[in-house]
Amino acid sequence: MTPERPDLETLINDPAVSYPLKAVLVVWWGRDPVDAANDAAVVAEIMGRRAVALIGGSHVA
Repeated sequence: MTPERPDLETLINDPAVSYPLKAVLVVWWGRDPVDAANDAAVVAEIMGRRAVALIGGSHVA
C-alpha cells in the first residue's frame, strides 16, 4: 500500500516544509500542471547534479 501524499493545504501549513518549496507551490498552483511538472523535473535534475558535484568535491555554479 502506498502512503497518501499530502495535498497543497497540508504542505503550505506544515512548518517542516521549506519556505522556498511553499513559494513554488503557491506560484505554480495556477499553471498548467503538465508544464509545472516538466519544469519541476528540470529543476530536480539540475539540483541533483549540483548536489552530486558538491558531494564529490567538484563545485558547479
